[in-house]
Amino acid sequence: MSDRSPDARDTHPPRREDLPDWVRDPALGPTWERVLVRLERGGLLPQGYVVLAPVSRAERHAVAALLGRPTVRERQRVNLAELDERLRERSGVGGLVAVVTALTGRTPQDRPARRAERDTARETPLALAAELVGAPWVHEWVSGLRRTGLLTGRADAEQVVRDAARVLAELPAPGAARHTVSRVELGARLLGDAHALDRGTLLHHVLVRALAAAGGRPDVPASARGREELWAAVGVAPDLVSRTCLVLGLRVDGRAGLARRLEVAAEEGDPVHVTDWDLRRAGPLVPVAGTRVLVCENPRVLEAVAERGPAGWAVVCTSGEPNLVVDQMLRGLAEAGLRLRYHGDFDWPGISLVERAIGRYGVQPWRMSVADYLDGLVASAPELAGRPVEPSWDVELGAAMRSHGRVVHEETVVGALLDAMEA
Repeated sequence: MSDRSPDARDTHPPRREDLPDWVRDPALGPTWERVLVRLERGGLLPQGYVVLAPVSRAERHAVAALLGRPTVRERQRVNLAELDERLRERSGVGGLVAVVTALTGRTPQDRPARRAERDTARETPLALAAELVGAPWVHEWVSGLRRTGLLTGRADAEQVVRDAARVLAELPAPGAARHTVSRVELGARLLGDAHALDRGTLLHHVLVRALAAAGGRPDVPASARGREELWAAVGVAPDLVSRTCLVLGLRVDGRAGLARRLEVAAEEGDPVHVTDWDLRRAGPLVPVAGTRVLVCENPRVLEAVAERGPAGWAVVCTSGEPNLVVDQMLRGLAEAGLRLRYHGDFDWPGISLVERAIGRYGVQPWRMSVADYLDGLVASAPELAGRPVEPSWDVELGAAMRSHGRVVHEETVVGALLDAMEA
């Protein structure tokens, strides 16, 4: 049945001025607001009831005229089906939906239908992801996408899922990569866009969540390094040349380009930056027999060693938290059986770095005892800040640091460190 009367149907859409006075009475404003809310919640079907509570005399008279009966009670229970029928017979424009449209100037929203559309739009790309990626961890990935709403409300959600599936199909299982490729190369080759996998893109976030699920991690790492580790586990780096590991005096066996370059740099006493590109081409590192390695935190320490030149030492600088090239270098040296001596700052972040290096590479803290800390203390040193970290290799060191509350930076004890290297 049409919602317009035959007389009005072929002229123009219903307008406020088409309504009789007893329908568009200003005193009915609260009434029509309640009716509109009920209509929209009910899918635009004139069914159920609304309860009206007219407060003024003018409002009570207006409600009585609208309903076609006296209103003597403070609260009026209005049957919407009956009101719809009365309006169809007497409004001149149609039933409830037509009248509300004319009053407000807009078509009421079918809210259940809109919710169903949104639910369908949300679930469609998730179902597509489950269909395209047939892996045991896909349920965890899809659940994470649903929980975080990464794809919700996105017109490009399905295309993002297709792109993600194409990339995932090219990647090995975590830990099974035989060589490293760059995200730039991967994006250009698979998707025709060198920046498609850049950090910050929706596709990158979707893929990082997939890599976390594939690696058995319940949550995506919060840190940039943690997210890069997910990529590294499947042999992907942002690029192969921008991240470096600063080394000095390191010699490795072989005639590959990296081995020759390290040999020349060691002969000249020059520091050298090693990249992902170098490590990918070099293969497993086989250090020259008898190599002693100092792992330091600050580049100034490596520079001081280069200036003074104690014989028989190689130095690897982490520059704070190791990036993934430093990580590869130290893991390679540790796997080659080298003893890695570690020296860093005597502050709480520095102690944390040592603890992580012990866990990752099996380093041995060197010249980092309580005696070394006390020898390096000066009254003008900065105060310790942050949460204390207990050094596992020397419990007295932690107690001394808490007692004195001062930092001993690695650079301030570099002289004693060089003396020990020459001893």
